[in-house]
Amino acid sequence: MSDKKIFYVKLGVFIFLLLWLGVFMAEKIDLATADLGRHIKNGEWVVNSGFNLHDKNSPLFENFYSYTNQDFPVVNHHWGSGVLFYLIYKLGGFSGLSLFYIFLSIVSFGIFFVVAKRESNFTVAAVLSILLIPLMAERREIRPEVFSCFFAAFFLWTLWSWHKKELANSRLYALPLLMVLWVNSHVYFFLGLFLIGTYWLQEMAQFLFAKLSDEEFLEKVRGAKNLTVVLVLSVLAALVNPFGWKGLVYPLQIFRNYGYTIVENKSVWFVENYGITNSNFMLIKAILVLMILSFVLIFIINKKKISIPYLIFAIFFGTIGWLAIRNFTLLGFFALPVLALNFENIFTPNQKDNLPAKENGIAVAFIAIAMIAIFANYKFISLHSGDRGIGLLPGNEAAAEFIKKENIKGPIFNNYDIGGYLVWSLPENEKVFVDNRPEAYPDSFFSQVYKPMQGDMSVFKKVYEKYNFNAIVFSRNDITPWGMNFLKVIRGNSNWGKVFEDDYAIVFVKK
Repeated sequence: MSDKKIFYVKLGVFIFLLLWLGVFMAEKIDLATADLGRHIKNGEWVVNSGFNLHDKNSPLFENFYSYTNQDFPVVNHHWGSGVLFYLIYKLGGFSGLSLFYIFLSIVSFGIFFVVAKRESNFTVAAVLSILLIPLMAERREIRPEVFSCFFAAFFLWTLWSWHKKELANSRLYALPLLMVLWVNSHVYFFLGLFLIGTYWLQEMAQFLFAKLSDEEFLEKVRGAKNLTVVLVLSVLAALVNPFGWKGLVYPLQIFRNYGYTIVENKSVWFVENYGITNSNFMLIKAILVLMILSFVLIFIINKKKISIPYLIFAIFFGTIGWLAIRNFTLLGFFALPVLALNFENIFTPNQKDNLPAKENGIAVAFIAIAMIAIFANYKFISLHSGDRGIGLLPGNEAAAEFIKKENIKGPIFNNYDIGGYLVWSLPENEKVFVDNRPEAYPDSFFSQVYKPMQGDMSVFKKVYEKYNFNAIVFSRNDITPWGMNFLKVIRGNSNWGKVFEDDYAIVFVKK
C-alpha cells in the first residue's frame, strides 16, 4: 500500500474515533437532575452585572439562590464556565450547549491521541482508544469539568513537546496565561500545577542524577530554570480569581464542609456495594490491571525505560479514578499515552530480541485488548442507548412551564436533585430550599434538617412551621431512602394535593 493510501486510511480511522467518542458523549440533557440550569443562571448574572466580580451579595460569594441559607459564604470556582455556557445557550439553546460539550471533549481526546501516537504508533494508539473511549465518555452531563479535561490535555501536550525538545522554552510561558482561565473555570485547576510539577521533578532528577555531558548539563540547567519560573508564575496566576488566595487553596478545603453524599464522589467499591450498576466498573478494573502489569513488565525487561512522569500519572489518576467516579474521564484520557508508551517499551524489538516472539506477544496483547474493548463498548451502548442525542429530553421543561402557567408561588420545598432546575426556571424573586451544591450549605443543614424532615413527618412539620411552604417540587427519580420515603408519605397526606407529575418532576400544593 502506498504512503498516500496509508495516510488516508489512518485519517479515516482517526475521524472514526473522534465521531465514535462523539456518539458516546451525545446524551440528551435532564435538567431535573443536572447542575446545568444553575451554571446558566450564574453566567447570566455575571454578564448582566457587567462582570462585577467583587459584589459580595452575588452568586459568586454567597448562597444566592437559597432562602434557607442565603448568607452562607461560598467560593463559586466555576463562574467562568457559567458565563460561557450562558453565552452559548443564548446563541444556540440547549442543543448548542450539547454540541459545544461534545466538541470540546473530542478536541481533548484528539490532543491525548496525538501524544499517544507519538509515544508509540498509530495502530497502538487507535486500539487503546477504542478500549478507553467508554471511560472517557463517563461524564456525559454538561459540566464545567470539560474545561479541566481540555486544559489538562493542552498542558500535557505543551510539557511533553517541550520535554522532547520540540517546543521552545518561550512557549512554556503560555501555561500561566491559561491558568488564569482554568482557575476561574473549574476547581480542578490544580491539575495544571500538578502536571508542571511532575515534569519539573523529571528535569530535576535528570539534572541531579543522570550522567550528562557539559553541554547536556547546561541545557538541563536552562530547562529546570525555565520550568521553575513557569511553575511559580502559574501559582501566581492561580491567584487571579475573585477570591484570591481562598480560590487558590479551595481544592484542599471543598470537602471540609460537604454534608451530602454524592455518588459521583464515591469509590467504585462503595458504589458497587450500594447496589448501583455502571458499565465502566469492569473496564476501570481492567485498565488499572493493565497499567500495573505494564509497569511491572518494563521494570523486569529494562527499568531504565520507565517514564517517571507517566508512572506518577498512572499512580495519581489511577488512584483518584478508583476513589471517585467523577474522575473516570480523566483516568481514561491519561491512561491512553501511559499505556501507549508502556506498550511500545515492552514490545519494541531490538537487536537482541527474538522478533517472532515479539510479534506473537503483540498479537496476543492486541487480541486481549480488542476483546475487552468490544465488550466495554457493547456494555456502554446497551446501557445508554435510550438517551442518545443533543438538547433536552422530551418534555423536560413541562414542570417549569406548569409552575409558571399556574403562577405557583413559594416558599417551595424541593429535593436536592431538582435544585438546579428550579434555579434556572423560577423567577428571580423565588428562591429554592436547597440546590445541588453540598459545599454551599452547612453540614448541619443536611444532617439535622434536610434528611430528617423527609424521614420523619414530625420534623417536616417543624420545618414547615418555620418556612410555611406553599408548594413541594421533587425530582421524580430521587433514589435516596429519605427521598423515596418522603414521596410515599406526602402522596397520602391530606394537607397536600398533587397538581402535576411526569417522568421528571412532581408538584404538590398546599390545600
